[in-house]
Amino acid sequence: MRWWPALQVLALHFVLLMGLERKVALPERVALYPAQLLGLLRPEVFTEVGPQALLTGTYLLGGLGLAWLLVTLLSRWARPLLWFMEGIPPFLLLALGVWAGVTFTVARGLDFPLTPWSPVMLGLYTASLALPVAARVALATGQVRREALDADYTRTARAMGLPEARVQAQARRVALPERAAGLGGDALGLALALVIMEGLLQFPGLGNSVYLALQGALSGAGDTVSSAADPLAQQTLAAALLLWLLLGVLATLFYQGLAARLDPRPRSGEEVH
Repeated sequence: MRWWPALQVLALHFVLLMGLERKVALPERVALYPAQLLGLLRPEVFTEVGPQALLTGTYLLGGLGLAWLLVTLLSRWARPLLWFMEGIPPFLLLALGVWAGVTFTVARGLDFPLTPWSPVMLGLYTASLALPVAARVALATGQVRREALDADYTRTARAMGLPEARVQAQARRVALPERAAGLGGDALGLALALVIMEGLLQFPGLGNSVYLALQGALSGAGDTVSSAADPLAQQTLAAALLLWLLLGVLATLFYQGLAARLDPRPRSGEEVH
């Protein structure tokens, strides 16, 4: 179904928003939802969340792109090291990077840029998101590549005199769809990790707005963030949530489509040459 992903996003958005607005009676929350959903079209709301979406999207897509490049490098590392790397929380890597930057620059009288668009922070964010998922995908693609090299068709190709370089190249090609599918499967999780990272550092991305709302709701102070008497705050939160989900889902769909395109097996209706 062509509209199924959009319906899933709206359903998740509805559930999340209803959970955040706990200070408002449930019937009122449901009645206000259409206006909150359309709030993204208001200029004052879009002016608030548009730059946030641009920043968050840059971090997320940069991390996924860097992870794609890192998989090839990490696939040569020992599996125990990859098992360790995939379990490292992205925020811990970011915190270590910020600590190292502050230690070796500010302490020596130099400037350590903590502004969201600085190259240092862009690099730290994307690397923090990329390393754990790249290690996880490298483990999966390495397994697929080894299975391809051990398959009967590979042994037959070698017996018929196919050069080893061609055999290895074909095995890597077989593993490419697994790389794309693995990154697509992690895209929404990376978006959630980004929410936490932006919120804790109070970077002006979508995660900061969402994280503040979550923090207020969990602490019982949700009415300071979302109140029935403040429709602009409600619409801003709804827009930030929606754009955050859309970024994660669009990245997922992109890599799922890429995995299908990279699959070397013939698709239905195609001729095998």
